[in-house]
Amino acid sequence: MAKKPSNTDRRAAAREKARQIAEAQARKQKTAKRVLYIGVALVAALVLVVVGVLIYQSTKPAAQPQGYTEGSVTFVKDGDGVALTEDPAKDSKDAKDSAPNVKVFLDYQCPACAQFEGLNGKGLGKLVADGDISLTFQPVALLDNQSGGTKYSTRSANLMMCVVDSGQADKFQELSLSLFSNQPEEGGTGLDDQKMLDLAKEAGVDVDKKINTAEDDVTVKDCVNNIQFEDFVTQSTKEALNGGLKGTPTVQVNGENVGDWSDQQSFFAEILQAQKK
Repeated sequence: MAKKPSNTDRRAAAREKARQIAEAQARKQKTAKRVLYIGVALVAALVLVVVGVLIYQSTKPAAQPQGYTEGSVTFVKDGDGVALTEDPAKDSKDAKDSAPNVKVFLDYQCPACAQFEGLNGKGLGKLVADGDISLTFQPVALLDNQSGGTKYSTRSANLMMCVVDSGQADKFQELSLSLFSNQPEEGGTGLDDQKMLDLAKEAGVDVDKKINTAEDDVTVKDCVNNIQFEDFVTQSTKEALNGGLKGTPTVQVNGENVGDWSDQQSFFAEILQAQKK
């Protein structure tokens, strides 16, 4: 017959069992802490990666539309017509050697810009076609707050970038004049995307043509609906302001501001005078 354990033996056995349980619990807690620390470290590392990506995304240059240089497009005489160029001095072989550059900063929501284009747009176009000047346009977005939250200034500038990026820069000037002749009132909602696309089609733009900058198959229509170049419009507008732009329209001849563009005679005389320098 087995000997019954004494009270001392039972207490010793209980202490041993308690010790084993405590050790097992301690091991579990140690393992849990290790897992927790590893988890916290992984989360912290992930947060750092996400923050780094966000910082990179916010500081990297926005995608520039093909045909644009420093936020602008430049046209020169090319045979019997005009062509887009990134280097007027190099590519304007059909223009006169003394042809000055005329640069226009414009906002498609700006009433004064519409007045400027109405007065001088066709005259400037003729000077380009005759080889008397190279003509640069830089659409900016200064008046987004005047279109009821629809960002019309940005969207219209984006439209022009979509057209140029698709290889249809020859439609730029006609479409630009059309946007100004159909300019919405300040404080309204601006033209919607479909109206802008309709105006583009009326100007001869193929809105189903693919743009060149996007990685996927993106048409001019998609480019407009998605505001494909919104970041670039914002970036180039900021750069223009940092460069001293005070408002629109601003007109420069060989980098110098033109004082009065409302007097056609003096305006074009100033341009032609620059041609002689």
